[in-house]
Amino acid sequence: MIKTVLVATDGSDAAMAAMRTAVELVRSLQPGAALHVASAVAYAEIPSMLAKQPADAPDLLAEQAEQALQLAAAAAFAEGVEIETHLLSGDVVPALLQCAAGIGADVIVAGFHGRNRLVRLVMGSVAGDLVRANILPVMLVGAPVVSA
Repeated sequence: MIKTVLVATDGSDAAMAAMRTAVELVRSLQPGAALHVASAVAYAEIPSMLAKQPADAPDLLAEQAEQALQLAAAAAFAEGVEIETHLLSGDVVPALLQCAAGIGADVIVAGFHGRNRLVRLVMGSVAGDLVRANILPVMLVGAPVVSA
């Protein structure tokens, strides 16, 4: 039985589509279902020359992650769903899986950007890595299609 849902967000359109789906899922579950949303700051993916320099400079990555969490929380609040946010640090997939274990998540909901194969091959995919971790069920939600 699903009682705790974790949504991974980076603030993208795909992540917001995943958030809307997770809100619908939690609303359809029995009372007492919990919705959590997490965003991870992965400094390791940034070359050191682009990292936070000097030490008192604004932490733009953390600010972006906080904004993604606020956007997700606002979407849940607009639907009358309570939410708990988690700002994570470290490699994205391990941080999300650790958060999921810590809150007792039954499912992870994540957006899928649908990038082409070459980009996925070179950059990888958080959604794909979550699925391959095979620890929890993962619900992938595609990015909204924009018609020209």
